[in-house]
Amino acid sequence: MAEASPLEQAAKTAPHEEKKEEKKPVGALESVVNETIHAAGNLIKLGLAVGIPTAQALTAQSFGNPILARDTAIMAGAQVAADATINLKKSKKYMAGNVLESAIMGTALAAPLHYMFKLAHKVPLDSALGYLGKAAVWGGFAYPAYVGFYQAADYLIKNRTFKGLGKYIKENYWPTLKKAWTYLLPISLLNVFFAPTILNVPIAAGLTYLFDLFGAPKKGELQEDEKRDKTPYYVAAPRVAGRLAYEAVNKLVYNPLKALYEIGSGFYKSAPTKTETPTNAQAAAQGAR
Repeated sequence: MAEASPLEQAAKTAPHEEKKEEKKPVGALESVVNETIHAAGNLIKLGLAVGIPTAQALTAQSFGNPILARDTAIMAGAQVAADATINLKKSKKYMAGNVLESAIMGTALAAPLHYMFKLAHKVPLDSALGYLGKAAVWGGFAYPAYVGFYQAADYLIKNRTFKGLGKYIKENYWPTLKKAWTYLLPISLLNVFFAPTILNVPIAAGLTYLFDLFGAPKKGELQEDEKRDKTPYYVAAPRVAGRLAYEAVNKLVYNPLKALYEIGSGFYKSAPTKTETPTNAQAAAQGAR
């Protein structure tokens, strides 16, 4: 049996290239449907971002706790504002899905923070020992519990999985807690000691930005699709308006009409055409030629 030539051997040993799947062009009607579904999805997310904290607030109100209802609205709003600010500083997009995640996070934080302040206020401040005890409860129990809850909730909401949560907490909990003790605890103690009870959570909401900055999962380098457009607004606004007008005409008028035209053309081309059959006399005349 003859040995294979070098070219044949190279062909056998060379890695087989995977066939790239060709993307089918999206039809006009399908494009309109996809855009409509995308817009509807964003509206649903924004609706949930309002509805989830509202539902918790109404539930708290029905159980006779209007302060918790107010705290829920404050914490949800503060978390959205904090995350939006952080994404802005990182030049990262902040879209409808991100708003929903922030609203869920703020809603989840409201009740634990509300009841932590209530627990701290059970320690009397009628002596120096009372102040030390309250500081110990707030810094030694409430803060570690809050930071742990914050990191776990934030990770689960943003990653939607328990996978990697233990590793994340192990790597980030202690450094975050030390930063919180160093930079946030002194301000927070002033809030616990001297601020009116009704203002504790609103003041704490002002610290939400710092908790978000210290405790949120670390973000890697941004992908291109995550980056925010830095075009100046006075330049971007006319572009956006023109683009919206173009998309509206193209996808709502031109593309549907084109799709109807293509459908009609397909029916027309598929219709059978009549062919004239030559008569016997014509066939005989053609044969004589």
